[in-house]
Amino acid sequence: MRTTIRDVAARANVSPSTVSLVLNNRPVPISAGTREKVLRAAEEMRYRPNQLAVALATHKTNTIGLIVPDISNIFHTVYCEQIELFAEKRAYSTIIRIAQNDIEDTIRFLYDFEDRAVDGIILTKSVFKDPGDTSKCMQAVRELRIPVMLTDRVPREFIAGAVLPNDYLGGYLAVHHLIDMGHRQIGYITGPLHYGNCRERLRGCREALEKEGIPWDPALVYEGEFDIASGEQALAYLLGKKVTAIFAFNDMIAYGVYKQARSYNLSIPADLSVVGFDDLAFSDLIDPPLTTLEYPVKKMAEAVVDRILAKINREPVSEEPIVFDPVLKVKGSTSRRR
Repeated sequence: MRTTIRDVAARANVSPSTVSLVLNNRPVPISAGTREKVLRAAEEMRYRPNQLAVALATHKTNTIGLIVPDISNIFHTVYCEQIELFAEKRAYSTIIRIAQNDIEDTIRFLYDFEDRAVDGIILTKSVFKDPGDTSKCMQAVRELRIPVMLTDRVPREFIAGAVLPNDYLGGYLAVHHLIDMGHRQIGYITGPLHYGNCRERLRGCREALEKEGIPWDPALVYEGEFDIASGEQALAYLLGKKVTAIFAFNDMIAYGVYKQARSYNLSIPADLSVVGFDDLAFSDLIDPPLTTLEYPVKKMAEAVVDRILAKINREPVSEEPIVFDPVLKVKGSTSRRR
């Protein structure tokens, strides 16, 4: 059976109230010897607080609900891990639910978290292909009686207070680098363009071209998913457009380009320069290492955890979104055009 405060009190030969005061480190006059007896008894009996009892007493569960769209995109896996680590450092547990990009599951998880009395929710995707689904999601968020933090894929009209990546700058830096390498015919393999972050990256691409007086050609854009298959499928189309370089909107897409390039006996970067996005761990292991954009994922995770905890504790939270800039990491997959 679970060890209780009364069990610890009996072992230490003190009252249950004394055990409670010691374990909660209350500033009361209890002798050092008594404190030591209580702590030793608690350790020997492997006492852990009953979280349900604590929640009933404090009206807090010290738990955050985290909803991610999928874990096939490794960026979400890494971001999720970092959010959990920073929550744990602040003495909060995290319950993670994977919505598989489904609006019904997302809404069900939101309400389920409220029913389970979590203190707050972090939602990493609130944009869907159907604008009506996005509206449904945001309506559910508004109806919740617990605080919610939006991050990553957020509807433009709801970015107040959100934690966001600077996708525009990422697109600009990627294309500016390729232009510096002498490339003019650049292909783009995007994720779904109903996501604002994809449209922002594309806007950055266009502005980098316009700054150098290079015409924008929408025929060089291949809309895919954030997966390896999209990189494989897009390559034949873009090679038909005579591209000398490709900007893949995430590293997973770039891996697909690498895989298909081998089938065509293309050498990266001698025949084709490639830039990715996310700087996943695998991007240093492939040959050649992938030139890519890195987000400060740890800082983003810390910021989103700090903001949800501020909301939980009813502290003032700025309406200004926190926007994090990516850093271009030039490795082996891009070279000067011959």
